[in-house]
Amino acid sequence: MCHLILALPLLVLPVFWLLPLSAAIPLYGVALAVTAGVYVLAVKAMRKPVCTGAEDLLRAIGTVREVRGNALTVWVKSELWSAEDGDEAMAVGDAVEVLAVDGLNLRVRKIRNAGATSATPGIH
Repeated sequence: MCHLILALPLLVLPVFWLLPLSAAIPLYGVALAVTAGVYVLAVKAMRKPVCTGAEDLLRAIGTVREVRGNALTVWVKSELWSAEDGDEAMAVGDAVEVLAVDGLNLRVRKIRNAGATSATPGIH
């Protein structure tokens, strides 16, 4: 569909054969304006940062909610996730950073400075 809209100026060229020049030029101008508008919107959309999915979770900050040996439950981006920690011992309330997403499990590491979690909302 996008390709057809961007090819609209080529598809509208036959109006110069079918209509008088006084009607074809404004019609072709409208087609060019629509194509330019769609192109600008498409470029803006492609430049936006990722805001969903696994890519958005990378480097996200969260807090530990539950510790069960090496398995954790962490609160990241308003959701509870199952997670695995590295070699560090974690405790409930520790700030963590997401390093990787493996299916529905996160790999996290402990953050040393506690000030980084001040903007992280949570349920207590």
